[in-house]
Amino acid sequence: MGMNGPEIIDNEAPEAGQQTGDESEALPEDTPETEIVFEHFFFRSVQNSYFKLLEDTGEAVMIMPLEEGDISLKLGGIKNELELGADDQDARMLDTISECLKYVRGIRVGDPVPSELLTGQASWGVTNEDRVTAHNRVTMQLVSWMSGDETLVTEPEQLAQIVEDSKTRDKINTAFSEAAEALGLGKDRREEVISLVSNLAEELAYIETLRRQLHQVESIQEKVLVLERKYKAEMSMMETINPVRRLFKIALDGLYDSFEEIDAQISEILFVLKNIGTQTTFIRKTRDDLRRRLWAWESLIDEWESTEVKRSRHNEELLAKVYRFLAQRFLPTQEWELFTKAQDKTSKLSTQKLW
Repeated sequence: MGMNGPEIIDNEAPEAGQQTGDESEALPEDTPETEIVFEHFFFRSVQNSYFKLLEDTGEAVMIMPLEEGDISLKLGGIKNELELGADDQDARMLDTISECLKYVRGIRVGDPVPSELLTGQASWGVTNEDRVTAHNRVTMQLVSWMSGDETLVTEPEQLAQIVEDSKTRDKINTAFSEAAEALGLGKDRREEVISLVSNLAEELAYIETLRRQLHQVESIQEKVLVLERKYKAEMSMMETINPVRRLFKIALDGLYDSFEEIDAQISEILFVLKNIGTQTTFIRKTRDDLRRRLWAWESLIDEWESTEVKRSRHNEELLAKVYRFLAQRFLPTQEWELFTKAQDKTSKLSTQKLW
């Protein structure tokens, strides 16, 4: 799809894991750990123990499954109990785990340190479809730059149709030569621009994957709006649906801002290619931030995708679940306290926001 035809179109997007840009996100030389390993026996004393972030506070803990139930231990408390100094290997490993949990949901002893910490590259995969979309988008940005009208096209189907047009292919070939000259390489070194574009597209493929996840979140909002029409005569349900609508807008506006920021940056394609190292760092930081925010939605996405939008007890419970999810993250702290007290007067939940 857009990868056949003239010579330049044959340049396929790179395979997953291919090196791109610089490696400025790598760990410092004094923290070369590539695997989760501890010296103290405590960390191996209970089988199947693991580390994760608490959902309500975002705090890193060690989960130890015991017969009477799981217990969670704060990493700071573990350091105190084991009398670990700041320079002790196990203390540094616990600090590394706190960083690891920004990129993975859970981690165990013996697991590798996520590549985000080691090289800056993503530890998760993307589809070839997302690579093709990213590659098409970058090449079309070059064509737009050459024509003097740097417009941004993000819809995969629209991109594919434009790129597959024979006239567009000719323009793409010309744009690579023009970009090589504008970058000070000379038109005969267009292959270097091809390489730059492929590397950039590989980084942006992860943004395309996240964009699809954004559309799944939007789909939940659309179903909520349908349910609003079905329950509009029931005041008790509207007391849940109205704040869900308000909080949904806050959530989506924040996500839209991040995507618009990176799209605006990439629209200045020649600037990006001239500064590929710093731009790669920017893309990766945005990628990691978006992924952390979107993966919180995954369980809700799964539940709502299989839901028939109709009046039902199941959907009423789903609406309440979405309300709790959004309230925890986007209600002001005081309102969240009132909400949690109303939900359960016997247990006090944390009011710390996750983002």
